Amino acid sequence: MSSAYTESLNKLIEEFGKLPGIGPKTAERLAFHILKAKSEEAMALAQAIQDVKNKIKRCEVCYNFSEQAVCQICSDPKRDKSLICVVEQPKDVISLEKTEGESLL
Repeated sequence: MSSAYTESLNKLIEEFGKLPGIGPKTAERLAFHILKAKSEEAMALAQAIQDVKNKIKRCEVCYNFSEQAVCQICSDPKRDKSLICVVEQPKDVISLEKTEGESLL
């Protein structure tokens, strides 16, 4: 990071650099993309980040991510509540749901 950058631009580059898989050059590229973007686009990204941090919680039943107390999957009346499936990460639930459980039978 160059000291010729402003404090706020350096901070943005630093924060992008904390994301997994983002190296210094990509962090710098992303920061300059945000700097050049229309204000509405940059604020939409900022709002999306705020929303996921403020609105998403764990489902009371399965601990998947949800904006409600009980996620869409667990609140589906068609679900067989006698079956459970253990996955490593919450994102794996979506992949499994897309198969509609066919690979489990």
